[in-house]
Amino acid sequence: MWGGSYDIDPHEETATATVQWSGGVPDESGKKDSDLSQALAFAPYASFSTSVPETFPTNNSQGFIGNPVYVRCDMVYSSAGCVFRDYMPGYVFNTAKAPAAAAHAWLIQAKIRRGAPLSYLPDRRGDTGEHGERNKYGRDPDANRKVICPDGWAATSGHPDTTPVTDISANDKPSCDEFTFAATYNSGGMPSDMGGTNQVASGDKCAQTYATKQSDGTWRLYDDERTAAPMWSEVCGRSAMSAWVNSTSMSRFPTFAKALRVIDQDAYFVRTPGFDKCDASKPTIKCDIR
Repeated sequence: MWGGSYDIDPHEETATATVQWSGGVPDESGKKDSDLSQALAFAPYASFSTSVPETFPTNNSQGFIGNPVYVRCDMVYSSAGCVFRDYMPGYVFNTAKAPAAAAHAWLIQAKIRRGAPLSYLPDRRGDTGEHGERNKYGRDPDANRKVICPDGWAATSGHPDTTPVTDISANDKPSCDEFTFAATYNSGGMPSDMGGTNQVASGDKCAQTYATKQSDGTWRLYDDERTAAPMWSEVCGRSAMSAWVNSTSMSRFPTFAKALRVIDQDAYFVRTPGFDKCDASKPTIKCDIR
């Protein structure tokens, strides 16, 4: 008896498969990520045999196992490379270094998005976009950001108790952090007619928070009491926090995207280590990760 089951053979076999890519892509002009990538399918097969009488199959047989596996090769980044198309990577926040930004991402991801993955919206190619855009719609992620975080919002409208870290960065000042990121199709600033899934007219429609650094060096993310308390039916979050913390939290993303070859509309998860045991099910959320 194997684990209480009589009809499942627990033996495992491994195999390797080689996929050869000629380097060809649909359109080498490079206007969009889809122009510079090519999906290659291969189908796994397996053979079975048995010497036990009256047991099927009694001879070697081959059959198609599941759906085709896709390898996607691309020339989007500086060097060509390939990944498994359907593998969903995860971007991990450096919670220890940027706890306020990680807390904001966790809060919105857990309370509003219920852990759903994000859909990547890459930056445009070239300063003026004259060479086209890397994403399908030619949308500049900065245009998304300006919907949620208008220029100067943190200084003029962010919570006055927002803490800059001038002890780390002398010129630090309050900054506007949005989640989900501006460089996603899930951003509140992404138009629905361009594939946006959570379009809002203004960042005022998002759940509002701010971050402060306590005297003991710990950070706290608070509900902005100057506005209505979150109903958690919002589709986005906006938080006033240190610009250094905000930028530091995303400093590793370009390396992540390049290493995992994340291209336009690819799905990926966000992880915020330290918040694993926090409970987002209650109307009022309190979580101390110290």
